[in-house]
Amino acid sequence: MENVKDYQPINGVVEPDFLEYLKKTFQGWQQYFEEGTTLGTREIAKMQERVMGAKLNSRFGFEVVAHRGLDDEDQDRFTLMIYKNREAVENDPPLYHFTTQIYR
Repeated sequence: MENVKDYQPINGVVEPDFLEYLKKTFQGWQQYFEEGTTLGTREIAKMQERVMGAKLNSRFGFEVVAHRGLDDEDQDRFTLMIYKNREAVENDPPLYHFTTQIYR
């Protein structure tokens, strides 16, 4: 019998290449902010669709919390947090956390 662990995504939740995609996406969006270019809602929507697709394709599933709004310093910000499951959203810190400022 083959070892089941050989087929499980990292941490049993999210594929490493997907995490790399998120990291690069948020780095690019932070570059927009530094250049004074606003982040369009279409780009955010496309990324959110990919996240939902990854959630559906994940072997064990995961829970995503995305939020766009003003932070404590009145700066527009988009944040994406990935949790192991729905119960973890209420009780645990996120497994992965990505955020970027949005130029207004």
